[in-house]
This record gives sequence, structure tokens and C-alpha cells, in this order.
Amino acid sequence: MKVSRLTAITSTLLATTISCFLLVSCFGPGAPPDGYLAVDATNVYFIQFTEKNNQVNGNLRVVEETNDTPPQTKSFAITFTGTQSGTSITLTFSLFFFSSSITGTLNGTVLTLDIPQSDGHLQSETFNGVSIQQYNQAVDALQKKVSQEDQQYNNSQATATTLHYNDQATATTIQATQAAQQSEQQAVRDANSQLSSDLATLKDDQNTLAAFSESDTLTSYQKDWQQMQSDYATEQKDAQAGCGANSSNLYQVNSDDYQINSDEYQIHSDDYQFNSDKNQYTVDLTPVQKDIQTVQNDWTQLQQAAASNSTGIPVAAYSANDIDTMLQKAQAVVKNAQDAWQAAQSQVTQYDQEASALQQQAGNIPASMQCA
Repeated sequence: MKVSRLTAITSTLLATTISCFLLVSCFGPGAPPDGYLAVDATNVYFIQFTEKNNQVNGNLRVVEETNDTPPQTKSFAITFTGTQSGTSITLTFSLFFFSSSITGTLNGTVLTLDIPQSDGHLQSETFNGVSIQQYNQAVDALQKKVSQEDQQYNNSQATATTLHYNDQATATTIQATQAAQQSEQQAVRDANSQLSSDLATLKDDQNTLAAFSESDTLTSYQKDWQQMQSDYATEQKDAQAGCGANSSNLYQVNSDDYQINSDEYQIHSDDYQFNSDKNQYTVDLTPVQKDIQTVQNDWTQLQQAAASNSTGIPVAAYSANDIDTMLQKAQAVVKNAQDAWQAAQSQVTQYDQEASALQQQAGNIPASMQCA
């Protein structure tokens, strides 16, 4: 996995990104944390800062596994300034003549930052308060993982070297094996990267779909339908007064009927808005459905690449449970949106039918008065 999206906010400063953070355990209750930590399969991120008079100064430390063969770990730190007001916090990263800011919230020992994405969206990422010891443990775990991978690689290289000197005829086979192993390893890295990127896209698109709502349009229908019913009641009441001298009251009843026709026209205007909403619904729904299929294909590709990797390193950055959980969330968002749209369609059909029937009833009232 690539470097965090948090470092990507300074796109001209450090052009690297990550697709997601895996949260670590929270700091113990009652004591302030030494910093805020998040980890993923190949990175450790640690934010420390101090606040005085609402002014923030601190740094982001990153320890990452490189894509070298064999892999190594490297670390770097990015300083930042910022402001804090209540639970709201802003961090500004600067280098030379460039700077970039991100906003977020700090609630207790949970720091949440809204990270800008390459497509212009914002994605919330969570850092949990921890002690220095917990941060060191996270770094130790990553370094241990990389060290084990290095040892496995070195062992395979040592074995290959021994075979090379024992039998020159085997050298060509060994070289081919090494090249094949490197190709297998790269296939896993590529599959991890592709899946990570497509999961991030899925998360953005499903958040957009989850925000889709028909409440405003349905409220407009309800308001216009109630007005039409009220105007119909007025027409009935006026008709009960009879024709009036020289059919003067008939003129009022006809005016009432005209108003009801206008009310029905307003409901037709609601229909126009509803049809526009349908286009937006399709625009929001289709990408999520495609993203789900893409992630499923990516996961199949990663499984095949990992199974074909004879060296066993690197490993798949996601488990079957990870993928199932993310896909189930996306599918639930799709179902909720589809159910909401179907329910809205039923309500709109009912409004249209009742409005049409009421307009016909209103139109019959003037003639039923039998005024000369």
C-alpha cells in the first residue's frame, strides 16, 4: 500500500497516497495520549502536536515498508501548524512556497481528519490516541514483519547462490526461477495496489449514493396535494351557496375550479422534478454497482496472484473477511437506495392518481349547479 492520503494533501510536497487506514486500539481512559496513531498493512502513522492559545504545532511521523526487493523500512516526518477551537481542528502542512490544509475534529482521544482525495472528494480518516510505547510497538511490529520478509528473501537468495556454484548448468534455471519469483511478487504488489485504489473509489461512490434522498420532492407533493384538497373544499362550499343573482356565484365556483386546475398543474411540476431526481438517482447508483463488480474482480485477481507467489511475500493486504465486510456495506447502501426510490415511486403514483380524480370531480361541480 502507498503512503497515506494525509501526506498527499501536500501534493507538491510529497506525492504519495494510501487508500485506507486500519485503526489501532484506543489509549487508556483518564490519561492524555502521547499522540494519535493509525496503521495499515505497510505503514505506521503517528501525529503529535501541542496547543497553546488555540494555536497548534506538531509533526506527522511516517514509517513505511518500501517496494524494494527485498523490502526495507524508511521513516520521515512532516511538520505542521494549525488552529484548534473546541473540537474543531485545522492542520496546515508547508514546504517552500507551497502549503495545504486539512480540517477535522478532536473528540477525546479520537482525531478525525477530512483528507482531500485526488478526485476532489473528502474522506474521513481516524487516528486513535495512544502512548509512546504503543507507537513503538506498532513500529516494532512493522519492522519485524519486514525483517522476516527480508530473511525469507535472503534465505531464498542464499539457497539460489549455493546451487549456482554447485552446478553451473543449474544457474540458468536459478536465474529463471528468481525472475519468475520477482514477477510473482510484483503481481501481488500490483494486485494489492489496484484493490486498494478501487476500494477507495467504492467508498466515495457509496457515500454519495447514501446521501441521495427524495424527501424534499415528496414534501413538495404533499404540500401541493393538501392545497388542492383545500381548494376543492372551497369550491364545494361556494357551490352550496347556489347560482346567485345573474349567476354571480357560478362565476366564483368556476374561479375555484380554475384554481384546482392550477393545483393539478403544480403537481405535474412536481412530476417533472421527480423525473429529474430519477436521472440523479441513476447517476449515483450506477457507479456503486460497477465498483462492487470491480472490487470482486480485483479480489479474485489478488487471490490468484497470492496463490501463485511461490515466495510467500509480499502477502495479500486484505483478507476475505475484509472484502466481504466492505462489499456487504456497499450492497446495503444500494438496497436502501433502491427501496427508497421504489417507495417514492409508489407515493408519486398515488399523488398523481388522486390529483387527477379530484380535478375531474371539481370540474363537474359547475355543471351540477344547473345555473341558467
